[in-house]
Amino acid sequence: MNYYQELTLLPQTEVSVHSIWPKLYQQLHLALVELQKAQPEKPVGVSFPQYKFNGRDASGFIGSKLRIFASDEVTLVQLDLAKWLNRLHDYVHITQTRAVPENINRYFCFSRVQVKSNVHRLARRKANREGINVEQALVLLNGFEEKKLKKPFINLCSLSGGERFQLFIARKESPLAVSGSFSSYGLSAVATVPDF
Repeated sequence: MNYYQELTLLPQTEVSVHSIWPKLYQQLHLALVELQKAQPEKPVGVSFPQYKFNGRDASGFIGSKLRIFASDEVTLVQLDLAKWLNRLHDYVHITQTRAVPENINRYFCFSRVQVKSNVHRLARRKANREGINVEQALVLLNGFEEKKLKKPFINLCSLSGGERFQLFIARKESPLAVSGSFSSYGLSAVATVPDF
């Protein structure tokens, strides 16, 4: 990843950072879906430079900055964040494309974390997979304990089904750059982005 753009969320008196993130990330997701349709081989990853997570008391903070990375400048031009975030121009500042600084000595992998937390959703999925009804699936899942996840997250809404969900984000440090693919959320289970 050689080029990036940095987005800074600008909270206002009536609008908090937490209410800007879902709108920003929904638009970013749509932009990445369109880019991946046109150029599936051009990975675009994200980082949260202010990300903090304390495992002891399970407190986390995603921050108010987002960096969008690509291997070449053209990919970020084609992504055209200014167009996708036009209606948020009062709440999000977007920098011009910049070169990643040299001498990077730390990289992070930002990945999505999903937890089996809703027994009814699991029952619907089990029913579909096994060809049974939801009531039978609930009986099979009897005794299931819901798990709660404490990682930093962004509240989103599925465009296909309309359900609300939390996009939990984990961060893992790496001393070396690892290439790979990124999802339409800019996240990856293995690929890293530079930290500076």
